[in-house]
Amino acid sequence: MKRKNRPMGRPRKIDPADGQPCLSKRDCVLTAGQQVFLECGYAAASMDAVAVRANVSKATIYAYFDNKRALFEAVIGGRCVAALSEFTVPQQHGDARAVLTDLALQVLKRQLAPEALALHRVVLGEAPRQPELGEAFYAAGPALGIELVGRLFADLTRRGLLAIPEGKLPLVVDLFLAMLKGDVHTRALLGLPNGTHCLECIADMAADLVVARYGVVK
Repeated sequence: MKRKNRPMGRPRKIDPADGQPCLSKRDCVLTAGQQVFLECGYAAASMDAVAVRANVSKATIYAYFDNKRALFEAVIGGRCVAALSEFTVPQQHGDARAVLTDLALQVLKRQLAPEALALHRVVLGEAPRQPELGEAFYAAGPALGIELVGRLFADLTRRGLLAIPEGKLPLVVDLFLAMLKGDVHTRALLGLPNGTHCLECIADMAADLVVARYGVVK
């Protein structure tokens, strides 16, 4: 007796990063795109290579992203959002210093992650020849980070945990993030061993300096 062939569902796309099924084709494309950008650099990366890595057609890629720059922006933006967008101030939290310390430590760890450093190196190496790459990286990375941290600082101010004048908020946010991009980040970009300052110490000091100037005395 012959067995009837049962219809089979479409095979699920596999994430190039870990061999597990992707949540969506778009996720597979993003993961593959990041890998190709890191391995080949932005200029040499091709949508063909991304398609092969993601096991999708080029038409599928273009259904989500208009061009290579759009894909690169999505890769950078996704990392930034994952790093900061879920960080919120607990409704009952009454300690601005603790909130800022947690934020600073999270930012430090994310920007020092191997993938983040590798993408940063790609941009630094190719932006002089392709200014649009630098623009894309800034818009989807640093600019988005500034916006997200600005919202958090504004929230702390609205709750009465900080007293930052509205006109000074952008500069305070800029200087806070700059404190987290010091020697430790420069050394990491250059592949040098960490300096003498631990990440917790940097986070503590950055929070202390903001609170010392704009903290609310109760």
